This record gives sequence, structure tokens and C-alpha cells, in this order.
Amino acid sequence: MKELHYQRWTYKSSRTPLRITSDKLKFLIDRSGYFLIPSNSILVKIHYASLNPIDYKLKDMAPFPSFRDKGMGKDFSGEIIALGCNVENFKVGDLVQGFYSGFLSRDGTFSEYLLINTKRCLFKNEIAKVPQSISLQEAAAWPLVLGTAMLMLDKLPVRNKKVLVLGGATSVGRYVIQLLKSDGAGEIVVSCSPRSQELVKDLGATKTINYRESVLNQVLENTTDERFDYIIDCWGGKELFPNIKEILTKGGAYHTIVGDKPVSTPITLLLGTPTTILRSITSSLHLLDYSYRYVLLGNKNPGWITKAQQYVASGKVKIFIDKVYAFDELPEAIAYIETGQAQGKLVIQVN
Repeated sequence: MKELHYQRWTYKSSRTPLRITSDKLKFLIDRSGYFLIPSNSILVKIHYASLNPIDYKLKDMAPFPSFRDKGMGKDFSGEIIALGCNVENFKVGDLVQGFYSGFLSRDGTFSEYLLINTKRCLFKNEIAKVPQSISLQEAAAWPLVLGTAMLMLDKLPVRNKKVLVLGGATSVGRYVIQLLKSDGAGEIVVSCSPRSQELVKDLGATKTINYRESVLNQVLENTTDERFDYIIDCWGGKELFPNIKEILTKGGAYHTIVGDKPVSTPITLLLGTPTTILRSITSSLHLLDYSYRYVLLGNKNPGWITKAQQYVASGKVKIFIDKVYAFDELPEAIAYIETGQAQGKLVIQVN
């Protein structure tokens, strides 16, 4: 039996601070000195992990102290140091990136090492080799946000369609715009702040709406001749619904990752608001003139990371990184992302 000692960021509950703790993994070793890890598992030495709002908001959902320290983080890049039996298409030494769901797990990607189960059935983990065209920093920066953008557009034929993107300058919104442009959307109308208008136009927006003014009035002005086929909501709110029949074509789609409240709580991030849930149920019963979905990246789109890599490798999708922090600067990164000033992902250098 051999012990692997490492450090990771952990917390006990929402009322305790984040702290760096020491931990260890225990494995048998083979004759060559390699770790014998569980079947279907991959042991990764983390090099970089990026910060998402859901990471620290999940901490707020833990009001009661846990017996075990809980980890944090979902996006990562690093190096494989051990493979379990039944794992195919990987070898020790491969540089990999991925999305770690962390559902019902005490682990997270803000850790020097991470043991990943490749066969998890619920909220599946995703892992793939890093394309040669991007760095390890970039590889850690996009899995959750680009994967979410892809899921928002999943099964929507966008070529020549008229699409409204709410919150186009958000991390997910930027990828939504780029995917729409790449897949041939006809018209891409984007709501954002005045300072982000040039950015979203460079990404593919054909027209912008100032979200600091009445979004409803501006949207209605853009539907005088033709309604929207799809609304992709990365910002939240319910201002459009009283006039939705004038805005969205019959048989169209409204997909959101936020729901009716622009500022989400941890519960609404995971489940949606009550009206979001009710609207989703009504849509599933075909009682609306359009399709409504609350989107959460998880097990509904397995294998998405391979297609995401194709977008990145083709150069059709630009990766945004604002700052890179040292491992012990995670609290500073959280404080910065909460200001709302970040213009890209915040990446933590682990090793």
C-alpha cells in the first residue's frame, strides 16, 4: 500500500471559511511501482482549474457541518498519472482536460490530485485529451461554460434562424454567440451593456440591445417584421413573457440557464425558480405555443466535450481568460468574480 499526500481547498459548511487542507489517497502498487486504482477510474495531477459561480454558490447550500471536508471546483486540466482497468483511449502521461460534476462527492478540482470515475451514471464526468492547439490554462477555462452553451443550443437547427441572446457578454453568452455564428444563424440579436457591444459584435452579433434600458421595448422593435425563432437566456428575468406571443414564433424555443431571477441563489441555479419549474412542466405537456427548457449541464448531453474540442481546435471559438491566480489565492479570485468585473474566466494554477 502506498500513500499519495496532497493539498486541496475544502470547507465544512456554508458557515466555515475555505481553507487549504492536507489529504491522502491510498493505493496498492504493481511491480513497476504504478498505482493500482479502481476500475474505470483515472488519477489526474491537476495543473489548472477554473472558477465558476456555481463552485462557490454550492458552498452556500451546505448549512450543516459535514463529517468530511468538501472540495470545490469543476473545470480542470492536468496529467494522467494512473489508470484503472477498463479505461480505454488514454495512457499514463496524457495531458487531459474535463468537467468534474462532483455530484454526491467530497472532491473538487481545486486540488493537487483528483480521482475521476469515468462511468458515473448520474451527472457524468467528462475527460478528454488536450488538443495541441491550446495551452493547459486554456484547456481548464472552458469545459463548463462552453458545454453549457452547447446544451442550450442542443437539437435546435439554427441555420438561417433569427435568435435573441439575453446576456451575450456573460461567460456562457459569449460561447452561445460564437456557436450561433459558426452554425450559420441568420440574425443574432444580443442584449448586453454598452461597454460590451463591440465585443459581442466581434463574436458574431448582428445587432445589440442595451440591457440598461427597456429590453422589452427594444425586443418588440426587433420583431416588427419577423418574430424570433429562439430565445437563449443567459441573464434571467421575466420581462418578455407577457408579450411572448409577439416576440417568439409559434413552435419556437426559449432556453434559459438562469430562470426568472437575474441574480440566482444556489437553489435556483440547480432547480430553477418556481415559475421556471412550472413553465417547464407546462411546456413538457405541450400546453405552450413554444418549447421552454431550464438547462443545467450534466448527464443530458454525454460526450459533448469531444464536439466542444472540435469547435475550439477549428478556431471558430475564442477562449476568454481574465486572470490566472496562484493556488493559495482562490479566495481572492472568488472576491473578484463576485464584483462582476471579470472579462473572462479566472484560472487557478494548481501545479
